[in-house]
Amino acid sequence: MRRICTGCGMEIPEGNDFCYECGAWADKALVIDDEGQYIYSKFCIKCGSPLSPDSEYCKECGAKTEESNIPISAFRTPRRYTNRDILALILAIVPGFLNIYGLGQIVQKRWSKAFTYICITAMLLYIQPAFFASNNLLVLLFLQLGIFVISLLDIFKGINQGDS
Repeated sequence: MRRICTGCGMEIPEGNDFCYECGAWADKALVIDDEGQYIYSKFCIKCGSPLSPDSEYCKECGAKTEESNIPISAFRTPRRYTNRDILALILAIVPGFLNIYGLGQIVQKRWSKAFTYICITAMLLYIQPAFFASNNLLVLLFLQLGIFVISLLDIFKGINQGDS
């Protein structure tokens, strides 16, 4: 018996309370036997709305609640990182420690995001002496750390969407 996440299509390992890929709760998962036969779900396969135990059709979308033979190919399989994805991550992390942002977005060919982060890099270099002069180094550190984390999250978002 396997549980398939209705949010992202990944298999949820036995004993887990939520999907590690998207964070959806495991009680919303489809339960499928080893032959790929749909067993049960508390939620509609089509729209995700809650189902009453004895209903034959979903109240929201009208889909039949008892589906048989759900093809396993309909569910998402984990995407492997390509060389471009790894290069984008490296160019986001290593120069990011030196407060140089946007290089990972260039590798992903996300030009507007790359331009935005390069402009942020230039602005940080321009305003940095003011923070040193006024002894607000903690504020500068949090600002740089925040931009670094947002830049990394943007890289991961691009990888998960398959942009690179």
